[in-house]
Amino acid sequence: MVMPPCGKSNHRLCASYIVTAMVERRARRLAPALLFFLSGALSLLIPQVAHAKKFTLNELLEVARQQNPGIRAGSAATEAMQAQVTEAHRNWYPQGDFTSFVAPVPRVFCQGADQTPIMGDANAREGNCITTNASPSHGALAYLTQFAGAWTRTDVRLVQPLFDFGKIHAGVTAAEAGVAAISGKQEATRADVELSVRRAYWGLKLAREVRGMLEDGEGYLNDAQKKIEKDLASDSGNATVTDRLRLRTVRAEVEVRLLEAKRQEEIATSGLRALIGPGAPSDLDIDDADFEPLEISMHPVNYYEDQARVSRPEVHALDFAVNAKRALADLEHRKLYPDLVLIGTASFAYAPTIDAPQNAFSYNPFNGLGAGLAAAVRLPLDFGPKLARGDRTRAEAKQIEAEREAALGGIDFEVHKAYAELSEAETRMAEVTKGEKAGKAWVAAVSQSFAVGLADARDFSDALQQSFKMRTFSLQAIYDLNVAAAALSRATGTAVP
Repeated sequence: MVMPPCGKSNHRLCASYIVTAMVERRARRLAPALLFFLSGALSLLIPQVAHAKKFTLNELLEVARQQNPGIRAGSAATEAMQAQVTEAHRNWYPQGDFTSFVAPVPRVFCQGADQTPIMGDANAREGNCITTNASPSHGALAYLTQFAGAWTRTDVRLVQPLFDFGKIHAGVTAAEAGVAAISGKQEATRADVELSVRRAYWGLKLAREVRGMLEDGEGYLNDAQKKIEKDLASDSGNATVTDRLRLRTVRAEVEVRLLEAKRQEEIATSGLRALIGPGAPSDLDIDDADFEPLEISMHPVNYYEDQARVSRPEVHALDFAVNAKRALADLEHRKLYPDLVLIGTASFAYAPTIDAPQNAFSYNPFNGLGAGLAAAVRLPLDFGPKLARGDRTRAEAKQIEAEREAALGGIDFEVHKAYAELSEAETRMAEVTKGEKAGKAWVAAVSQSFAVGLADARDFSDALQQSFKMRTFSLQAIYDLNVAAAALSRATGTAVP
């Protein structure tokens, strides 16, 4: 807008122009804020589309380590065994018992010989007490039913070990070895879960690649089908009804394989959710990274055998299990020896309705205050059961040693099996890669020839089927190689790729 020259003749026009310009400038300043407000309001009104998080393999492994029920159960078992270690250490703490009670009692007062009354106050009765009015020979039952007050008594007894001939140390050693054994089992469970997660992840990748390959093949079939239908409708070219039926048969095979691929996708996804645990999202999905073989630097099989003997968690668990049984057998042997302890006692009793005789040799459980401290030797005399338990634990230790030797043999077999599968998969991968390239070139060449009528439907279907086969072989080889690497990692207890 161009402002006209202002004068007396057009001052109203100038004023109108000035007002309009001010409004436009104000609108330009308010436009961004207005757009921001409108976009925010629309974002609240229009429902947002939620996208499932796509997990990488490392993310799936980390989530499984945290949420898998089997791994969490192993962690709880380890914590329980660690509590036993703490319990074994605390056997050096003083132990004992505390008892306190309140009970009704009758009126009991001191008397002289033959229950003759003692003249004077309570001190006179208690200083010359020979018998009481509740003597068992003079109607004691009647006094027990005539309650006159309350009696309270509290007793404390503590025993502090001083020397135990190594019993507590043997118990601590057994508990610590048990913790290490349980930890080894937990690591084995974790390794099993990780192997299963890798298999499910690569299996899902394989199923999706196969599905993508078949969907691409459907495109080739659609083009070929259109050409045949066109040639048959126009009665031109060399297409026949047999060619139409041939392509329909190939299409049916592709559809069946598509259904199988989708089923494998669902199974692999369900497996991942089961491995993660109840907290797994219902729309769990994996990343879109390319399905490629892992890069692996192979070593001789002897290298992996040595790694398994050193790093396999089951071997560690069995080693510590043997140590735990030996420590328990040592504990049973040491239980044949006594304990040197310090015993402390304290007691308080009060019954206001019962007299307290003033005599150092009289025992009055109803009134009194006292404490004591003494060194003592303590030895349960159950030698027979102790010797039997020692024999049993030593036999169990020998059993676990034999199981360890058997496990080492099984681990060597697992290493050889995984190594052979990995080596074969690498060799197969190289061969099928050549076949896959040839199959793709074959399909491309036949498709061009078929489009210009230089190839028939048989040539096209044969090329397409062989290309599918070699591509499937290639994808299967990638899956087998990656899973074999994971299996060799599990067998050795170390990372192979």
